[in-house]
Amino acid sequence: MNGHTSPFILVVDDEPAIRELIQDILEDEGYQVATAGSGQEAKKIVDQRLPSLILLDIWMPDIDGISLLKTFKERHPHLTIIMMSGHGTIESAIEATKLGAAGFIEKPLSTAKLLREVDSVHQQKSTHKPQHSLQGPIGKSPEVILLKKQAQRVAQHNMPILLIGEDGTGKRYLARYLHTLGMFSSGRFIELNPDSFPLDYLKFLSIAENNCVYINHLAQLSEKAQTLLLHLLEQEKLGKSQLIFANESRLDSVVTHGTFNEALFYEINSITLSLPKLADRIEDIPDLVHHFVDQYTSENDLPYRHFTVAAQNRLRHYPWPGNLSELQNVIQRLLVLSEHNDIDESDIELALAPIEEEKKNSCSIDYEKPLREAREQFERIYLTYKLQQTEGNVGKAAKLAGMERTHLYRKLRALQIDSKQAQEKE
Repeated sequence: MNGHTSPFILVVDDEPAIRELIQDILEDEGYQVATAGSGQEAKKIVDQRLPSLILLDIWMPDIDGISLLKTFKERHPHLTIIMMSGHGTIESAIEATKLGAAGFIEKPLSTAKLLREVDSVHQQKSTHKPQHSLQGPIGKSPEVILLKKQAQRVAQHNMPILLIGEDGTGKRYLARYLHTLGMFSSGRFIELNPDSFPLDYLKFLSIAENNCVYINHLAQLSEKAQTLLLHLLEQEKLGKSQLIFANESRLDSVVTHGTFNEALFYEINSITLSLPKLADRIEDIPDLVHHFVDQYTSENDLPYRHFTVAAQNRLRHYPWPGNLSELQNVIQRLLVLSEHNDIDESDIELALAPIEEEKKNSCSIDYEKPLREAREQFERIYLTYKLQQTEGNVGKAAKLAGMERTHLYRKLRALQIDSKQAQEKE
């Protein structure tokens, strides 16, 4: 979830501790979050900006959640609302469902359950976006031409596809491209990872049927998840779905070390597509630059800027350890921060110079501290760096960090960061 594309979620609960807990969990997952402690406050927020999802407590001090649900659905029929309750009953859950609630979460909250529900909502929303804009891998290098031909050849086969590539090489993008080419292109694209993988046999079947299921970080699946997958594949229960698996490296070593089920490995290893590192396809960088500039200017309402030949040449001579993801971030940073219509080599140098410093700073976290303190330490380093990049401009720093300006101000106050002092430290 990058920048302005991050879904906006409203949490409505009269208990401050619950609001803060949910906000922390969701923001750690990359969502934009606002909170309200009453029904009236929630109404004001919805009037100002319509959320993609509302997490709504049933028992509120001024307006009960069921009444608020009804009001919101009357005004915004397509608004997605999940109800929460610590004193919930079957009757209230049924009533909420009849009024259009998308789900019901009981308190005390389970982090895994909360994230499953929220992720499921946004996966469903993302599948309703048109997929025709996907062109497949971008570039004209021999590696990309071969990968595209392989993808077009295997997409129609009803066999699992395994994608191997370093972080940032575009495995998710390729999986979506395979989905558009496959037999279940009219179905949903559902992304699962080791934390969101459902261990219930029937639930997995219901998720997979007539859809494309993309399972990332395959080697990190739990033993139970691996056993369930193997059983479903051996029993041929997943014939009505497209299965795409992804991992950062080949699975041979984890099989050898006994941390990955050998039988499952043989079930899914028949069709393997390897994604090249960006450093191995640098001739594609001009095409990628044009693609990302078009994408960000159209999706995020950023001004169009032209990258000169010298600028593109400088990008070709950088090692890109973060692959496509790192290139995307650099281009976004340049589009947000540059004051000129033309991006030249000097602009590239300024954008690349702080990266090593950023990596050095990120390694200075004290891993012996409790999680909350370590997270605060990282946030302080990260946000101070973003302010240094933008010369203390909070609005631009918020864009780079993918945050709402008001949320960034709140974070800066909480972490006692002075934007002017951060600028001076540069």
